[in-house]
Amino acid sequence: MDEKISLATPVEDVVRLYPEAVGFLTRRGVRCIRCGEPLWCTMGELFGDDEVPEPEALLAELNDFLAKTY
Repeated sequence: MDEKISLATPVEDVVRLYPEAVGFLTRRGVRCIRCGEPLWCTMGELFGDDEVPEPEALLAELNDFLAKTY
């Protein structure tokens, strides 16, 4: 993994670059794909829409997961 994902990272980029992130997020109640297409927002907007209680903590978990996966 070359670059950490931030709250400003577009969801489309996460889905395209790190497809394993989709399952990781889905298991935590965050859907980043609808109707077969990635959502057109940032990770921060997505976490806000899904009312993630601790977005920074989830983002840290995601980055750790991706660092081990890629």
